[in-house]
Amino acid sequence: MDGDVDGAVSRGAPEEPPLLFYRQPIAPDLTLDGTDVPWDLVREVPVLWVTGSGLSVDPSRQTHLDMLAVRGRPERGSGRFTVLDLDWRPTFWASPRTARREYGRILAGVTVAVGNRSEVEVAVGTADPEEGARRLLDLGVELVVVKKGGEGVLLSTRQGMIAVPPRRVPVVCGLGAGDAFGAALVHGLLSGWDPVRCVEYGNAAGAVVASRLACSEAMPTIEELRAMVDAGQVTAP
Repeated sequence: MDGDVDGAVSRGAPEEPPLLFYRQPIAPDLTLDGTDVPWDLVREVPVLWVTGSGLSVDPSRQTHLDMLAVRGRPERGSGRFTVLDLDWRPTFWASPRTARREYGRILAGVTVAVGNRSEVEVAVGTADPEEGARRLLDLGVELVVVKKGGEGVLLSTRQGMIAVPPRRVPVVCGLGAGDAFGAALVHGLLSGWDPVRCVEYGNAAGAVVASRLACSEAMPTIEELRAMVDAGQVTAP
């Protein structure tokens, strides 16, 4: 079994591995409150990454809102980013409507939004990648990343939309592919890369992890990703 401290995933059916979450009576991450937060770091770090799951219940929900209020909205071009991973998990929420309301409260404070089509639909009411990206931009997000699975990624800014093609590999286990994508995206943002290059590395990282059996043990190095992107392909080990 692989997974978070509060969950597990089966090794079977790599396309749709069954996920089991152990979160009753309460999961530790959802007890986050102000005494747990290093507030100076929240203000100062170049990239702050928060997830939609953290908005599902209090006190975590209010703590997330407080963090964004303390951080403020980074100025465009400052090299500072506040990222929301939409991270829609139906079992965590009373309803999609409740999730949409809470996403709306936090989106005004973020500069980057990342999610797949289903997550975008919950957040802004449409699963159409282009329309969903436009709605997120209208809410103030500056960089929108919509994952489309085997169709690649839609990257959207106020300057336009770009389709970044996928990296095709035999899927062994999809668990952790999104984490790898996010890590590569953050590396690119911290390195000052243009958004397309950030997403190219994210695609490569996700593909590598999906082509391997383990999760954390499957994470690629930046040297691996650089070679793969430069070669124009990802090779499973």
